[in-house]
Amino acid sequence: MYIWIGIDVEKQLLDVKEKAIDVDKALAFKNSCFTLPMHISLKMSFPIRISEKEEIIKTISDYYATIKPFEIEINKIEKYEHIVWIRMKENEYLNKISFDLNDILLKKYKISLHEYDLDYQFHTTLFMDDDSDKVNRAFAEIQSVVLPKTISANTFLIGISETGNLGTFSIYRSIMK
Repeated sequence: MYIWIGIDVEKQLLDVKEKAIDVDKALAFKNSCFTLPMHISLKMSFPIRISEKEEIIKTISDYYATIKPFEIEINKIEKYEHIVWIRMKENEYLNKISFDLNDILLKKYKISLHEYDLDYQFHTTLFMDDDSDKVNRAFAEIQSVVLPKTISANTFLIGISETGNLGTFSIYRSIMK
């Protein structure tokens, strides 16, 4: 079993999502990034023992309970390797939350850091595919969409998946501030 943790930004980016879904369908991406609400991941998804699921989810939920709502500045839509994403500006509070969660999970459950957790780039994924031509075309279609300058971090998510594969996660718990 796998767990994923993030911030729900779905309602704040609906215009972008509608355009991205149209592009996603037109280009027939292998795996849609819209099986979950639009979000900012706080850590790479990670495997757990099923026997620890509820305890780990409670630990994450308890940590989320300590977070006050805050603003996140949006940088821009960019292409990074085989991904098109909305990149967030550097944010000390996001870094602290990510660090704290990684630290808690490592110390309490021995959940190690993924290489991407070491220098996490906060973002909202729009498209991801091994076909670079599709990714380039999607980027060309979406890059002119007007983004809000800031979004609010006020709903925190925990998702689960049996396999950890893209498109198999579902929201298990949502914590609104």
